[in-house]
Amino acid sequence: MEIIDTFSNKKIKINLSPNIYLCGPTVYDYVHIGNVRPLIIFDILNRVMSLNGNVTYVHNLTDIDDKIIAQAQKENKNELDLSFFYAKDYLNLIDKLNIKKPTYLPKVSENMNEIIKVIDELIKKSFAYEKEDGIYFSIKKWDKYFKINNFSVDKLKISDLSREKNSFDFSLWKITKDNGIKFKSKWGDGRPGWHTECAALIMKYFKGKTIDLHGGGVDLKFPHHINEWAQFSALTGSDITRAWMHIGHVNFDNKKMSKSLGNTIYVRNFLKKYSSNVLKFLLISSFYTKPVNVNENSIKNAQMQVDKIRNLLFKLVYLYDLKENNFLIKKDEEFLKIINNNLNIPNSISLLNLYIKKINKNYDKEIIKKFLFILNIFGISYNIDFKLLNELKNKKMETDDLKIREVIKI
Repeated sequence: MEIIDTFSNKKIKINLSPNIYLCGPTVYDYVHIGNVRPLIIFDILNRVMSLNGNVTYVHNLTDIDDKIIAQAQKENKNELDLSFFYAKDYLNLIDKLNIKKPTYLPKVSENMNEIIKVIDELIKKSFAYEKEDGIYFSIKKWDKYFKINNFSVDKLKISDLSREKNSFDFSLWKITKDNGIKFKSKWGDGRPGWHTECAALIMKYFKGKTIDLHGGGVDLKFPHHINEWAQFSALTGSDITRAWMHIGHVNFDNKKMSKSLGNTIYVRNFLKKYSSNVLKFLLISSFYTKPVNVNENSIKNAQMQVDKIRNLLFKLVYLYDLKENNFLIKKDEEFLKIINNNLNIPNSISLLNLYIKKINKNYDKEIIKKFLFILNIFGISYNIDFKLLNELKNKKMETDDLKIREVIKI
């Protein structure tokens, strides 16, 4: 597979048996559909890469954060209890969405020793310094900081970095006397900085080696991913990853979906009305770097895509008499050629629809196997009630849309 790195804009060939990392959610609330777009995109990536070898896939959960503390105080709960509840909900959601489980799903709270070790090493190498309120990374010590993507000083003036010795230096460890969970360290009780969490997890799970692919939402590109990169390179002298993937925003009626704007659609609420497959087609319909605009029409189009697949599956089992044990798949080289070119999912969907059209015209076992192969790579789940199907056949009943939906759950 070749991926266009979103920092250099160069095509990078990804190795067989790759190491990949996806930045996960901060578990302080139920996730909205924008939060799971990277998860769904990386699931397709993981399934394709797993065809050629073993993939080591790490997807973290941030369960220590100021947002968690604020929400816990709002709900009058212990913050670890709160984060545990929402982390469990997210993990259940991974199952509901038929996501192939990542190799590791580490929580920040369970990796504090590794995080403290990384900070200590950065201090020893003079990349970090101590102040009364914590430990900070000195960006001037990493010469790539201002060169990557032509960042200028003006672009770096953001509010959350305003307290430090150098106004652009970022926090590695926050010493705090405020409410909220605190961890012991030689510098004082506190909590790790967000950017250090991911850098430490990559150091741990990939043993300090450059990984093949690192991804997350486009809003993480700066400062989060740059700051991860800075720490990893400071410790190892190498780049943190060979290629970056940044997933486009999900908009609602052409406005970015965010909790602050109050226009979010929680996944749990979406799934009360639509299937997980509708959500998937909704979020993969645009190229992964591009935004997805959610509205009534785009949801309707995603539902129509799922209905086309349902109707064909019904035709296969009802008219073509495809048996339960005959749902065979065949690796489709044409599909793989498309998908391996920078994960071009929209063009892959076009190929899927071409196969649907061909099978509807003419029963072709080989194309049926390819059609089922693509459904598998997209993680499209379906269940066929063969008992009900046989009843319909035996009674020679007319089949309408309602009966088709009863036989094929998708």
